[in-house]
Amino acid sequence: MDNQTRRNDSGTHTHEVQRRSSRQIEHGIDLHMIREFNRLLILNHIREHGPLARVMIAQRLGLSRTTVSSIIDVLMNEGIVREGSLLDAAPQGGRRAILVHFEEDAGRVIGIDIGRSHLTLIITDLAATVLSQKTLPFNTDHGAEHCMLEVIQLVRLFTSEVELNWSRVIGIGVGIPGPLDNECHRISRAPHMPGWENIDLWQILQQEFHVPIWIDRDANMGAIGEYRGGAGQKHTDLAYIKVGTGIGAGLLLNGDIYRGHSGSAGEVGHLTIQENGIQCSCGNRGCLETVATAPLIVADAEQGLTLSQKQSTHLSGIATAHPADQSNRANRAGRPKKNIADVLQSAREGDPASLAALEQAGKHIGVALAGLINIFNPSAVIIDGGIAHPDEIFLHSLQRSATDACLPSAWEGTHIVAAELGTLSVALGATYTVIDATFNQQK
Repeated sequence: MDNQTRRNDSGTHTHEVQRRSSRQIEHGIDLHMIREFNRLLILNHIREHGPLARVMIAQRLGLSRTTVSSIIDVLMNEGIVREGSLLDAAPQGGRRAILVHFEEDAGRVIGIDIGRSHLTLIITDLAATVLSQKTLPFNTDHGAEHCMLEVIQLVRLFTSEVELNWSRVIGIGVGIPGPLDNECHRISRAPHMPGWENIDLWQILQQEFHVPIWIDRDANMGAIGEYRGGAGQKHTDLAYIKVGTGIGAGLLLNGDIYRGHSGSAGEVGHLTIQENGIQCSCGNRGCLETVATAPLIVADAEQGLTLSQKQSTHLSGIATAHPADQSNRANRAGRPKKNIADVLQSAREGDPASLAALEQAGKHIGVALAGLINIFNPSAVIIDGGIAHPDEIFLHSLQRSATDACLPSAWEGTHIVAAELGTLSVALGATYTVIDATFNQQK
């Protein structure tokens, strides 16, 4: 059931069913379409609000008990719903009603998060409960032809290891970096992914697996994942910001992904932060991605760039503010950091260079997000990508910077928070996309 349908109360939705049904009859459409509509209406109501008694479903949806019972009987035969447990009897007595449950175990969904340096695979049931998961190293620099073959091989190996019965798979959802065409089949522009442009990724996967395939930008999938099962559950207008080798945003407007007219909405990494800054891979200068991606934060911390700048100006006292500075400098020379997790750990241990690098990146991203908040006015901004932890300096710096640069009216009521789904935001968003599409495809 789509998000707008979920937000309508049962009365409004019943009137819509009646209007659509009347319009269909007036145009001579047979009763099969009405039965199919009612079938999905009942199934989705059980899926979203169950377990429920049959009489309660009929009352809420404005359908006859006979219609509801006959459809539920069919759904039970198909294994999509089941009966179980009893509703307490009313105080005045009477029979205890049997509750109808959605059968989450009736199918399986595969979620794939294709990152520039990782591949995450998950298998869920129809309630998006993760049953199996695996994350592996990956490198999109090898090009689409090589990488898609590798994805296929790894999916086959993973599903074989967990003994997945493919007859139960209802679809595969895929999140991938880079803007996609309007059909969400091809990457339309890939400055960070050589050899990926205009390759029909959907067709490659469809021909191999022969199940429905849904592909979207990783940030869009991450936004859906956090909205449905993470930090964004109470927010229908939100921005999901993924900070990695690039910086992208997934934007939800009234609970639905906002794509823009060509599908490229959310390219927050290419907002100009420094007008005369260094050239970005997109061709412009001073983009956010030239100053605040995870690799740049690592390089800053390793070389002590931001720390040196502060010490040479008005923050020279920072060296004495952290007694461990001398030993940390020696450690940096003998034990170079390899990824953002190392920088975060060093910051926790009080390393001034790591703290300064994270604070500076948070400041830059906060300025960019202030513009987004002023224009978009979301109730939540969710930061993801392995860098955002609720109690650490990066998120605090970002929050301060965004607050200072926002209009008070736009900032009021906006929450900047860390993602809650860990490394699974994108993959789970992909499975939610498959599930929602499957239960809406006939509507």
